[in-house]
Amino acid sequence: MILLTGGSGFMGLNVAEQLLARGDEVLIYDLSPPPAGFRGNFRFEKGDVTDRDRLDKVFARHKPASVFHLAAITAGAERDAREPRRIAEVNLVGTINVLEAARQHGVSRLVHASTGALYGAAGIGVAEPLDEERHLPVPESMYGITKYAAERACLRLASLWNFDVRVGRLATAFGRWEHATGARDRLSPPTEIARIAVAGGEAVFPPLGPIDYIYAPDLARALLALHDSAAPAHRLYHLGNGVAWSLPEWCALLAKRYPAFRWRESADPGACNVTPLSPRSRTHFSNRRLVADLGYAPRYDLAAALEDFTSWSDSVVAAVDEQV
Repeated sequence: MILLTGGSGFMGLNVAEQLLARGDEVLIYDLSPPPAGFRGNFRFEKGDVTDRDRLDKVFARHKPASVFHLAAITAGAERDAREPRRIAEVNLVGTINVLEAARQHGVSRLVHASTGALYGAAGIGVAEPLDEERHLPVPESMYGITKYAAERACLRLASLWNFDVRVGRLATAFGRWEHATGARDRLSPPTEIARIAVAGGEAVFPPLGPIDYIYAPDLARALLALHDSAAPAHRLYHLGNGVAWSLPEWCALLAKRYPAFRWRESADPGACNVTPLSPRSRTHFSNRRLVADLGYAPRYDLAAALEDFTSWSDSVVAAVDEQV
């Protein structure tokens, strides 16, 4: 059995979907069950990663062989100011709780989902793709600070305990199963724009330049590749496609499918109805390690991602929105 903390969230559902499709037993641990429309023979346990006693009971009952630790609060500036303790409790202390429970209950492998947000100022305007070895994070937000601390805790304790922990820093995900859960302050701009396009509205967003957006099923495949590798050469991997694209490129494709859709860029924050969590664009990831060590190759270019996402949305997103 494979346990997914935060399994009812955006990336959790994408990972769970692919695990279930290949026949794995999946246990989702989260504060709420998966949304309407998510199907599969999974198990669900309600719980918070800050509750160590609850974690111990769930691990003891189900005896998972491996864990994907995906639970996190993805906070913006307003929540940073309002709930810094809660962000730290979930993102850092919660990670340590999961690590301790996994070790105590004989888990053989843990994959920790980290984030490109931890680069902060150090990831802005870099002349080459961000590399795991050459570029050091300088996190600025509480999300980035706590996720970097959690990442370092994973690597430190893995070394001290001789425990198999793999860390994947996630590029900027969008697409399938992205929905409001309360743990993420904003949906990704590509998903917000797609919803506006379907409704025939106008999307207004700041000029951000190219960003390493990755379609969620491709990111889930990268996480599974990291999990499945018998002995990866490194403990830390950038999980991305190694390329970047801009929101106008996405809008141009959407406009062909939805003729009533309109869009424009604006430097006036008050005019924008689509805003990213961070006002600045991070330089895109190098995925050199991911490709060389794990044989990763993306399945979705931008056009293929749009085709899959709109097809999926037609059948699922209405049910998701009804529940959340």
